[in-house]
Amino acid sequence: MALIITDDCINCGYCALECPNNAIYEPGSRWTMQEGTGVEGIIKRMNNEYVKANDRLDPLSEKYYFIVPDKCSECKGIFEEPQCLVVCPNPDSLVHHPWYRECENDLLIKQFKFR
Repeated sequence: MALIITDDCINCGYCALECPNNAIYEPGSRWTMQEGTGVEGIIKRMNNEYVKANDRLDPLSEKYYFIVPDKCSECKGIFEEPQCLVVCPNPDSLVHHPWYRECENDLLIKQFKFR
């Protein structure tokens, strides 16, 4: 399942620098599914919304760094553990997303979809 950043985040930004899927953004940043990935065309998001890969979508947080669950693969298939957790000085600020449950195979498929 995807990770989310809680309000325990200290906004250091290390996680965003390490994320291989460009799934982590600064507070208040607009984002796209295409940014940092190889996806194009129309994408079905995890919330069942369809968007163009290059649509600029609204920030998921105005106050803290945020992880786009549609892009987070927990680094499956390329690292042993999520790189955001490895570099975060406060790893308790990263938890599993309560709404989006994914098995390891789904995370692997997501990882390679974005390459």
